[in-house]
Amino acid sequence: MNHTPTNTMLRFGDVVERTGLSRTTIWRKVRRGEFPAPIQLGVNSVGWPEQEVEDWRKSRPRVHYAPAT
Repeated sequence: MNHTPTNTMLRFGDVVERTGLSRTTIWRKVRRGEFPAPIQLGVNSVGWPEQEVEDWRKSRPRVHYAPAT
């Protein structure tokens, strides 16, 4: 997906869609400091700054597989 990050806040479903991670894995990584922490938007809602999620995604290493012989 070709998407230019903005100052938009992403809701949980958007973060799951963009990262391919499950909700449980996202929370686990947040607790370990391996994923950006969310920002409290309301009493029962959180969001992630789009730029932080995109920066995290781009920082992930590429997997390179050896060519089949």
